Amino acid sequence: MRNPVRLGAIFYAVAPLQFWVCMLTTAHYYGPPSYNLLSDTISDLQAVKCGLFQGNPVCSPMHVLANSSVVVVGLLLIAGTFLIRSIFLMTRIRTIALSLLIAAGLAAVANGFTPEDVTFEGDVVTALIVFLGANFGLVQIGKLMSNIPGLSGLRIPTQILGVVGLGALIVDGINIVPQYPGFLEWTIVVPVLIWSFVVGIRILTAGGLQSTALSRETEKEHEFDT
Repeated sequence: MRNPVRLGAIFYAVAPLQFWVCMLTTAHYYGPPSYNLLSDTISDLQAVKCGLFQGNPVCSPMHVLANSSVVVVGLLLIAGTFLIRSIFLMTRIRTIALSLLIAAGLAAVANGFTPEDVTFEGDVVTALIVFLGANFGLVQIGKLMSNIPGLSGLRIPTQILGVVGLGALIVDGINIVPQYPGFLEWTIVVPVLIWSFVVGIRILTAGGLQSTALSRETEKEHEFDT
């Protein structure tokens, strides 16, 4: 594709859509008991076996679909972030922000292979990297949007999403509301899914963004040739 930014934007828009479809499908076939958004976590949807896990009944017959979706969302986040990088000016903040998002994507891929009832430590570590990388990444990448036509209006919402995700992670970590682990985990994950979809659609519908990125790539090619 001549303009890789467009392909990256497609990846960004598709990632959360496939995730929601797969997770809703998995939740529909979950149980018994039925999946509870407040008390059951995303990791419960990925659990391989039916039975008690840490004292809670877990049964996810469609766990392969859930885990595959987590892997796919990670791969699409990695590829999408790499492909849209030319939209942002080369700065230290860009390097940090994009590295955080790519780290989150890599951890998501690993998380798809570490269900909680197969390797609990693996699930916790990979999920934590996803949570921290994605939400810190949003806070950082929001700083880059203020000078980009077409994305400047998303700066504050992007940073708010990151703060919400980090806030939910802190609340979950200090166990203030232990009866709602599912709600907190979804609140940690949803911000980056919303951001990915909105930014992907915004880039696809704002031709100027793609043209600007393409111009920068062309300039780099000319500099390299000379």
